[in-house]
Amino acid sequence: MTAEGSEKVKVAVRVRPFNKRELDLGTKAVVRMCNGQTILDHISDDKQPKTFAFDHSFYSTDPNDPNFAGELA
Repeated sequence: MTAEGSEKVKVAVRVRPFNKRELDLGTKAVVRMCNGQTILDHISDDKQPKTFAFDHSFYSTDPNDPNFAGELA
């Protein structure tokens, strides 16, 4: 066992591409990633976006996006 407080938990998030059902429903993307932060936009324009920071963030929805993270190792 290690000394108390020396273990760390790392948190990673991934925004995945929409599946067929979501595309058929015309689902709107509300999550974006910018400068290492994950931003949750509200559907209604009257609320401010919420910003989150994680150890690792992977954006996998648009291969043309400079932040794109594919599934290849």
